Amino acid sequence: MKQFLLYGHGGAYNHGAEAIIKCTVDWMKELHPDSRITLSTHFKDQDVEFDMPVDKYCQRDPKYLELDRNSPEKGLYDRFIYKSTLDKITEDTICLSVGGDNYCYENWRKWRAIHETALERGALSVLWSCSIEPSMIDDEMLDVLKSHHFITARESITYNALKDRGLENVKSCSDIAFLLEPKKCPLPDNFLIGNTVALNISPLIVRQEKTDGIVLRNTEILVDSIIKNTDMNIALIPHVLMPMDNDLTILETIYKRFENRERICLINKNISAAEYKYIISNCRFGVFARTHASIAAYSTYVPSMVIGYSVKSKGIANDLALADYVLPIESINNGYCMVSMFQGLMNNEQRAKQILADKMPSYKDRAKAVI
Repeated sequence: MKQFLLYGHGGAYNHGAEAIIKCTVDWMKELHPDSRITLSTHFKDQDVEFDMPVDKYCQRDPKYLELDRNSPEKGLYDRFIYKSTLDKITEDTICLSVGGDNYCYENWRKWRAIHETALERGALSVLWSCSIEPSMIDDEMLDVLKSHHFITARESITYNALKDRGLENVKSCSDIAFLLEPKKCPLPDNFLIGNTVALNISPLIVRQEKTDGIVLRNTEILVDSIIKNTDMNIALIPHVLMPMDNDLTILETIYKRFENRERICLINKNISAAEYKYIISNCRFGVFARTHASIAAYSTYVPSMVIGYSVKSKGIANDLALADYVLPIESINNGYCMVSMFQGLMNNEQRAKQILADKMPSYKDRAKAVI
């Protein structure tokens, strides 16, 4: 019987993370039907609410988490914070780091405690369906990456960066979340099937804007342009609803700024990743800040543009031959950047749909790495 430990997961209110876990578990169960799967999570209550298909959970130790927050020396308490996770690791465990872009941020070192414990105990350690910012790969990170038994890179920018640095343990794959099946749910009022633009804006990109207010300004101009110049409606769709990073906070602000709302709807409830995917799949176009909202669109053949803030969104679009529809957050320097790119997407709607139709079947198959 295979024993899998999935770690690096922040909680299911990040519905991209939810999609990664559920698709990973489904694939591991298909490969190894009798396997047992443990999920190390930061918010077990979120995962229980969204029915994560795992056998056991382990969580952080709140006492040491608080000590870490107040400590000037980060990493000092990592092995205590994740003790319940480390206790699950034996030589028969397959450890999968499933955080996706955990190695894109300065706090990547906290996952070393789990990875290194796996190596110490003779377990298999895998960095799964990941993106890594190439500029962050210093000698310290490189040594950690090399010591993984296996890495699946979910886009070519990461894959090429790792290969260029001499890694032989890396395989090019697609994001495992491309395999998520939509789940039918009620569509909101003011939603036109096949003629609605899905719009997702996140606090994360607002925090990264170079000019205060430029993202909101662009979004308002885009919404106004769609209403005035097309017959399409607009659906404001969150995809991360974590307490400290909630898309609804900015989407509600956008919604309230338009008095005439009969052509705008707001998805203001916390539904599953598969249900968000169903709603997105019924749209005509998408404009997304969250990468996994764009993945929901791409995988259901919805032409989309993304506001790129990291290697993952740029790399995935590039691999799908849709790099022309990535708007880097740092390049948003006037109020019309989003509407200009969206007009280009509308003008090339059929071409974008054909690209997705041609590429998606084989692209999804590439998500199925064998462990």
